[in-house]
Amino acid sequence: MQNQFESGYKNHLKWHIDHGDTWNWYGWFIASGTRRGYFVDTTFGHSWADFDKPVNPAADVADLEANVFPFATVLTQFTCTALSAQSVGTSAEFSAALPQLARFKIRPGQELIFEAFLAIFRDEIPKILPEQKFLWFRIEDGEQTPQYLLFLPHKSYAELENTQNLLGRLGSRNSWAQTLVQDSVAEIVTETMRYRADMTYLPK
Repeated sequence: MQNQFESGYKNHLKWHIDHGDTWNWYGWFIASGTRRGYFVDTTFGHSWADFDKPVNPAADVADLEANVFPFATVLTQFTCTALSAQSVGTSAEFSAALPQLARFKIRPGQELIFEAFLAIFRDEIPKILPEQKFLWFRIEDGEQTPQYLLFLPHKSYAELENTQNLLGRLGSRNSWAQTLVQDSVAEIVTETMRYRADMTYLPK
């Protein structure tokens, strides 16, 4: 039901347009890994209080039930904090054609150790890849925690090559960064996504 889902989701975005929604909605399909073929939609740049006043939530759900839910199943919904101080880039990075998403599952109680690593990552990666942007997020609600997400924007597979073995290259420059990762990270899962501008709504 891929075609029906895409058509229905686009109709649902039109609902947001028609109701004057001021939130942005980005859409991607996952292109690699165990979740290949899954659709991901996100909205960025909010305060927690924004979630107390979305546009007509009852009508929003009713439209989803009519246009989207007959063709797809919602598997998860979660909320993140953007770690701006540890990131290099802006919201423009979300429109990259072929972003990579790395999910870091942290051992319980080791969050501060991992965030010490993020400070090193923020300072050292621009020295390794001066043009590379990256955005960090911490999952707060709706998923097993602690987890962190690293968003690496790319325009093509050729650009993807630039960030291969990124942690290893960082560790060769800074052994303390390698130690912090070893002490705090239980698992890393990496996926490539394809941006769908036609399934994205960016209000003016």
